[in-house]
Amino acid sequence: MSISACTLDCPGTCSFIVEKKGEQATIKGNPKHPFSKGLICAKGKALLKRINHPDRITAPLLKRNGKFEPISWDEAFKICAAEIKGLDAEECLHIKGYGFRGVLAKASTVFFRSLGALETYGSLCDEAGCEAIIQNFGSLDQNNISDLDKADIIVNWGKDLSRSSIHITALIKKLRKSGTKVISISPGGDGNEKLSDETILIRPGTDRFLAAAIIRILIEGGNIEAQVVKNSIGYDEFKNLILKYDSIELADRCNVSIENIRKLSSIYKSDKNVSSLIGWGVQRYSFGGENVRYITTLCALSGKLGKEGSGFYYNISSGRNFASWADTPDTPQERKVLLHDLKNELEARDIKVKFMWIDGINVANQVPNCTEAAQAVENCKFVVTVDAFMNDTAARSNLILPCALTMERDEILGSAMHNCIAWSGKVFEPKGSAMSDFDIIRKLGSLVFENNPIPKAETCFKKAIQTPSITNSLEEIKKQGFIETTWPVLAYENYVFGFADGKMRLPKKLNSNPQKEKGFNLLTLVNKNYIHSQIPAQKQDKLPELYISSESPYLAELENHSEAMLCTDIGKLKITIRIDNTIHPDAAIIRRGGWMKFKQNANSIIAPLITDIGVGAAYYSQKAWLEPSSLSISD
Repeated sequence: MSISACTLDCPGTCSFIVEKKGEQATIKGNPKHPFSKGLICAKGKALLKRINHPDRITAPLLKRNGKFEPISWDEAFKICAAEIKGLDAEECLHIKGYGFRGVLAKASTVFFRSLGALETYGSLCDEAGCEAIIQNFGSLDQNNISDLDKADIIVNWGKDLSRSSIHITALIKKLRKSGTKVISISPGGDGNEKLSDETILIRPGTDRFLAAAIIRILIEGGNIEAQVVKNSIGYDEFKNLILKYDSIELADRCNVSIENIRKLSSIYKSDKNVSSLIGWGVQRYSFGGENVRYITTLCALSGKLGKEGSGFYYNISSGRNFASWADTPDTPQERKVLLHDLKNELEARDIKVKFMWIDGINVANQVPNCTEAAQAVENCKFVVTVDAFMNDTAARSNLILPCALTMERDEILGSAMHNCIAWSGKVFEPKGSAMSDFDIIRKLGSLVFENNPIPKAETCFKKAIQTPSITNSLEEIKKQGFIETTWPVLAYENYVFGFADGKMRLPKKLNSNPQKEKGFNLLTLVNKNYIHSQIPAQKQDKLPELYISSESPYLAELENHSEAMLCTDIGKLKITIRIDNTIHPDAAIIRRGGWMKFKQNANSIIAPLITDIGVGAAYYSQKAWLEPSSLSISD
C-alpha cells in the first residue's frame, strides 16, 4: 500500500491510497484525510486509466516533414539546448498553466525566469475573484472548511454542487440531514435543485446587483454591523452609492423577484450562522471581480464574517504554505504577453518570438479565441510541448516531451479550499521513457546554464516547507501523506482585516452591464468526469450539446435534439440542442474541454474578453445565438 495525492487542477487535493497486486492496481480515497475523508471524484478515479491509456505519448516525438517520429532523450535535450542557446532571451516565450500543481511544478518558471525569457500573464480561472477579495480585505483568506459544520444556513452563490466538489457536496448532504438550510443562486443547469432547499434563478453575470439589492434593504432597516462600519474605509460613500439605486431597478437587473431579495435579506440580517459558498464562475464575466466584491461585502456588512459558522468560501492560495526554493526575479511587464490574446500580442512585438516552451496547459484549446492561439503556436519557428497526449497544442508543436503523471513522480502540494498539504508520492515508474517535468527541466538546466538554477528535488522540498504554517518534517509529511497546517480556523475574526490598518475597503462603483447585445450568455461549464481538455478522443465522437431553456427567446423554431449552429461574432460551431428548463432564458450551457480537432471546442468562438480586475478571461460574457444547421456533421 502506498500513499499519494491528486495533483490535478482542482482545489480538493485528495489523498489517495494505492494498492498494487502484480500488474493490477487500485486507487481509493484516504479515509484519514480531514477534508476528502476517503472520497475521490470520477476524475481522480480515472487517473489509473489515464496513466495506462493506449493513446499516451511515452517517448519524445520530433516533427520531421510534417510527421512525428520518436527520438531519444539525448537528442531531444540537445535540440532544446541548441535552440535556446541560439536565441536572445526575448525570442523565447514560456507558457505555463496549472495542469498539475505543487512545489516542483514551479521548476519551469524558475528556469525561464533565470534565462530572462518572455512569459504570459492573465488568468483563465479565478484571479478576478481573488483580486476582488484582496481589494476588499487586504488578504485572500477564508474560514477553515471544517467550520462549515457550524452553519445554520448556507447560501450557495453559483457553485455547481453536482460536478465541482464531491466533498463539499457530501458535507452539504450531511448538514441538510441535521437541519442546515441550503439556498442556491445561479443561472441554473447545475443540478443544485436536489441539493438545495430552495434555488433562485439569476440572470447570468448580475450577482453584484442581487448583493447590492440585499445590502440596500439591510441599510434601510438599520441592519448593518456597526463594528464593520467602524473597521472600514469609504462606508458613507458606499451607502450613498447603494441608495442611489431603486430596489426595483436592482431586482430588474438581476431578474430576481423582490420577494426572493427580501427573503435573502432576512437570512443575512438574522441571528443565524450564515456561510456563503462562492463558485468559480461568478468571476468569469466582464464585471466578475465586482460580482465577488459585492458578495463578500454583503457578508461583511451583515456581520456574517469572522465568526463560527459565518464566512465566505471562495479561494485560498494553494501555494501559501510554501516558501520559494529559488531566488529568481519577477519578469518585468514589458516581457509579458497576454495569454488571452496570444496571436495579436506576439504579432505586435518588435522582436519576434522564435521559440516556445509550453507546459501544464493545452493553450491551443483552453484560451478564448483558441483558433488564433493555435495559429500563434503554428507560426512560431520551434515549439516544445511537455505533455502526455496528442492534444490540440501538442499536435502543433515541433517537439513533444512526454511527462510523468500523478503517482509517477514525487510532489508536495497545497489546496485552494482547505488547510492541508499533501504528499503525492511516486507509486509507479513512468510509462515508457516518460520523465517528470521537474527532471526534464533540471536536465535542460545543466545543459543551458553554467550554474544550474534547478537544485535537487529533495532540496526544493526541504526549502519549501520552511514556513510558519508547517511544523512537520519532510519525513513526517511523506509518511503520513498529508499534514494540517496551522492557519486559524476563523478568517477576519473580530472584523480585523488584512490591510496594515486592519480596515476593510468598500467598493466605489456599481457598474452596469454593457448595452444589451444580441444573444444569450454562453456558459462553458465544468464536466463531471474530466478536467478541462483531458477528455479521451474516444469520448468526442458526437456533436457537442448545448443546453438551453425552452423559454429562451433565442431558441426560435429549433427543437430538442435537433442540430443547429451555435454562433458568435467570431465564429460558428455545430451543436445538438438539449432542452433544460432549469436554465435562465438568458443563458445556455456547453461543457468545456472539447478539442478543436474534433470540432468540439466552444473556445474557438469565444472572444478574448477581459474581466474588470485581475486580468481574467471573461468567458461567460460571450453573447451567442442559434441558427438552423444546413451543414453535414463532417463539414
